[in-house]
Amino acid sequence: MKSHNFSKILVVLLILGSIGTATADVIEPGQKNVPFSYQITNIQDYPDYVFILHGTPNPSAEILTSSEFSFYKLSTCSVYAVPRTVFDSAKMDQMDETEIEDFLKNNTRVASSNLTLEGMFGTVNVADPLESALILLEINSIKDNNLDIKKTKIIYNYSNGQKVEKPFQSQNQIPEPTTPGPSWEFYLYFIALPIVALATIFIIVLRRKSQ
Repeated sequence: MKSHNFSKILVVLLILGSIGTATADVIEPGQKNVPFSYQITNIQDYPDYVFILHGTPNPSAEILTSSEFSFYKLSTCSVYAVPRTVFDSAKMDQMDETEIEDFLKNNTRVASSNLTLEGMFGTVNVADPLESALILLEINSIKDNNLDIKKTKIIYNYSNGQKVEKPFQSQNQIPEPTTPGPSWEFYLYFIALPIVALATIFIIVLRRKSQ
């Protein structure tokens, strides 16, 4: 009987957990998600290491390069540096998720980062031109099992093609986005061209009057 009751409780907890995740995935009407992406700018300076992204609930393990990377919006991730010789002998591709997590977090030859990465900047009004945000990361050092990474700047991308860069003053505070001014296309189509057209018409009128 006790085992039967425990099974019922477990099922209820699993259902509640799935409902919580589904609710977190729902966007309120009139809002939109603004995703984060990341890029390690000096990863090529450490050729003797393989850099692994590991997160909860995912990814289990993703090898990072100098390219931008992103992940599920509700995930929380960390970066690990594995000596290439250790990585080659570990055969991570043959590990299950539990073994991968144990290897990354408990192996003394693996360096773990001091940063926690989030998958999403947040939600904004659908009318907001902000589309995405790219955080640039820089490796300071790798010593023993400590991987020191810092955020250097954030690049906000807007729907009109503009980008706004802001440096990090504090590792614990993301610089606030600012709505950019009109793009050069706005000035070209709505200011410069009308002025040229009016000037042309004015010149034509003056020439006709002088004839």
